[in-house]
Amino acid sequence: MIITRLKGGMGNQMFQYAMALSVAQKLDVELKIDLCALLDRSRGDFVYRNYDLSIFAVPPNFVHSEAMLQRLSKFKSSSITKFFRNRVNRGRQHVKETAFHYDPKYKNEAVDNTIFEGWFQSHRYFSDIAPLIQQRFTFKNPILPKSQDLLKKIQTTNAVCLNVRRTDFLKDDILNATNLDYFLNAAKLIAERTEKPEFFIFSDDVEWCRENILLNHPRTVVDHKHKGEKFGNYMQLMIACRHFIIPNSSFAWWAVWLNDHAEKIVVAPKNWFTDPSIDTSDLVMDSWLRI
Repeated sequence: MIITRLKGGMGNQMFQYAMALSVAQKLDVELKIDLCALLDRSRGDFVYRNYDLSIFAVPPNFVHSEAMLQRLSKFKSSSITKFFRNRVNRGRQHVKETAFHYDPKYKNEAVDNTIFEGWFQSHRYFSDIAPLIQQRFTFKNPILPKSQDLLKKIQTTNAVCLNVRRTDFLKDDILNATNLDYFLNAAKLIAERTEKPEFFIFSDDVEWCRENILLNHPRTVVDHKHKGEKFGNYMQLMIACRHFIIPNSSFAWWAVWLNDHAEKIVVAPKNWFTDPSIDTSDLVMDSWLRI
């Protein structure tokens, strides 16, 4: 058995699951999902997340019931969290990621009955099983009926997905790595390389985008009425675009990876984090443009 201990938002959970699934496939063993850390509510001033992979065709093979952990999390007790973590850890090898860049040892030296905990943000961890990852990250629900006209517009234009991440990133010095100039310069670069681009702006701060991202090309700011469950509808609309301008967001990264347009142009920030000591060379694809 391989266990992945999830943490972070949807994009982070997708990386963690994909990496662990690749290990489980290599060893021909079962993969289980541990939600103890994800659903821990005892950490005070913290951006809490929930289990987000339920919108995909990911088997809900949990170590402990999601519903039970959610009920226990209401007590906000670190002792309860520690108890369940220790139960999962007992008798198993616990492997924690020690650096952000890709490290082949996690797969090459993997053994059965191991818990993996980390970010594992590189396609190199799971590129060997890409078709299976694409299958598991198939959306359970089709695009919402109210989004069908928007989808048709995306599919019939030279659509550029421009994704802006602001709310929680503005509060984090390490993650606050993009600004208005980045998005405007990226849009200019895309416009120089493709004909008749039409920009579809997806963001956690749509009002800021309406007021600030002013382009010399057609643009649509996609309202949150199109977000769907856990922003899954939003991601599906992003995936339907032909080209991408993304922030330093794992959510946007996966929208690009799940898009199958062979000639897509992708622009990503040169600095994924403001801390230059964090090696992101394995995170961003060689074919992407970085500014």
